Amino acid sequence: MAASVHAVYFSPTGSSRTIAQQAASVLAQNLSLTHAEDWDWTFPEGRVAAYNVGAGDVLAFAFPVYSGRVPQLLLEPLERLAGQGAHVVPLAVYGNRHYDDALLEAVELFYTRQFSILAAGAFVAEHSYTSKVGAGRPDTQDMAALADFARKAAIRIAQGPGARVSVPGNRPYKALSPAADIRPKTLAGCTGCGLCASVCPVRVINEDAPSQTAPGCIRCCACVKICPEQARIFDDPLVNKVVGMLETNCLARREPETFFAD
Repeated sequence: MAASVHAVYFSPTGSSRTIAQQAASVLAQNLSLTHAEDWDWTFPEGRVAAYNVGAGDVLAFAFPVYSGRVPQLLLEPLERLAGQGAHVVPLAVYGNRHYDDALLEAVELFYTRQFSILAAGAFVAEHSYTSKVGAGRPDTQDMAALADFARKAAIRIAQGPGARVSVPGNRPYKALSPAADIRPKTLAGCTGCGLCASVCPVRVINEDAPSQTAPGCIRCCACVKICPEQARIFDDPLVNKVVGMLETNCLARREPETFFAD
C-alpha cells in the first residue's frame, strides 16, 4: 500500500480539525504523498475504530490542550496505534494561555508507540471557555505560519531519520485535578433542537431531551458554542474563576511555537 498523509484530530469545537487538515494538506503536497482520509477521534466511534499505520505514512495529529495535558480520553486510541517508524507531527492547540506539558506528553506518547517525531508545534485557537481570549483564532496569520511550519516539517521528514524533536515541558507532567461533576445549564430559550447532543464528544447529552446532561461532561464547550439560542452556559464557581483569570491575564497575543529535530 502506498504511503499517505492523514489528518488525525480530536476537535469538539473545530479548531484542531482545521489545523490538522491544513498541516496534512501541506505535508502531502510537499512530500508528494496522497492526502488520505481523516482520522476523526472527536466522537466515540472514531476513537474505537481500528487504524492501520504504514511505515511510510505521515500523521498530522492535532489536539486541544486540556489543563496543560493531552486529553485523557485520547490515551486509549493512542495506545492502540503501532507506528512502525511512521512519522507523526504533533500539534498542540491551546487557548492563548499556555500548553504546559501537553506537547511533551504527546511527543513521548508517540515515541513509545514507535513513531518518528521530527517536528512538532503549538498553535493558538479561541479559548473554549471565553471568546475574549484568542478571539478569532486561528486567524490568517496563524494559518500562514502553520503552512510554513508544515513545509519545513516536510523538508525535515524528507531528509531522513534523526533524533526525536525536543519540545518544552516538565516531567512529571502537570498534575490533573480530580474530576469534578460540572455540567452546562440549559436556559429557558432552549428549543430542543438537539444540536448540542449531536456535537457532544462523550455523548452525555440526552438526544430526546437535550436539556438533560448526564455525568461525564468534559467541559469542551462544543454544546455552548453551537447552540443557536445561546441557551447552554457554564455557570459554576470553578469555571467562572478560570474565565476571570483568563480574561485578566491572557489577552495578549501569543504566537505559534514550532520545533524541529536536528
